[in-house]
Amino acid sequence: MCSRIFLSTASGMRVACRSVDWYVSDEPVIWALPAGLARRGAPGADALEWTSRHASLAVSGWNATTSEGVNDAGLAAHVLYLEDSVWEEPDARPALGNLMWAQWALDTCATVAEVLASLESVRIVDVPTRGTSLGLHMAVEDRSGDAAVVEVLAGGVVIHEGRDARVVTNEPPLDEQLAGLGRYAAFGGDEALPGDVDPASRFVRGTYFLDHLPEPADADEALAGAVSVIRSMSVPFGAPSEPFGTYPTWWVSATDIVAGRLIFQSTLSPFAVWLDLPDAIARATGVGPLGVDPLQPGLAGDIAADLSPMTLPY
Repeated sequence: MCSRIFLSTASGMRVACRSVDWYVSDEPVIWALPAGLARRGAPGADALEWTSRHASLAVSGWNATTSEGVNDAGLAAHVLYLEDSVWEEPDARPALGNLMWAQWALDTCATVAEVLASLESVRIVDVPTRGTSLGLHMAVEDRSGDAAVVEVLAGGVVIHEGRDARVVTNEPPLDEQLAGLGRYAAFGGDEALPGDVDPASRFVRGTYFLDHLPEPADADEALAGAVSVIRSMSVPFGAPSEPFGTYPTWWVSATDIVAGRLIFQSTLSPFAVWLDLPDAIARATGVGPLGVDPLQPGLAGDIAADLSPMTLPY
């Protein structure tokens, strides 16, 4: 399932914060990926191929996809579940798999505008993982404060930019989520703020609490404030949700896009861990991909020293 918010302040602080909700763990690994890696976007002869221009910190899921990350140009990208996705039909453009969507953006683009312009030259296709096809939409943000959410729907690619792209959860598509805000008293309607764990309810709460977040005094306060909002959108273990019984929040992250710091906290641990992109990438340069399992017992604080050479599985 998942939620993501983007905090952009008048003083120039840019924080992206997300949760990962699913009926099983996505088995995350945090990666330090240097520039210069050869990548392939999908199986098949028509796959997009590229060499990464930017180094990045990335969080992988199921050893098959980049769930999110931030690159050395100050671009962040995240993919979240969207049941209504309808992938593009074959044409002359090379195929980019939904599982590689976020990493492609991090590898090749420096700004949100560059991501949106580059989308015109690729075709987003479905690549199943572990026998399951995942509908996804992608959120991107950059150091300037620009943000966008990209969805591939039955009518084609739909892009939301700016203020409309600050909050995203799951189904229904974002245009319906935005229209639904008008039902609630906080946005001019009659209904009380919803308290359940459905994606539409989480979207309403996230928008409301982000609107009321005080101006942070510094980057640390901005990160803490964003986490406080994403916690209001999180799903406790055991909270009922169909069709699998529960969809708990397995982890949350907060990314200082300006500084390149990625903070990660498993909801099964009382401790947060983090990596600073300049340090992590300096360790990976000339070595290759470095990874760390952030769910190891006892990890806390800066985990750069825990990075080790690993074979990137996708």
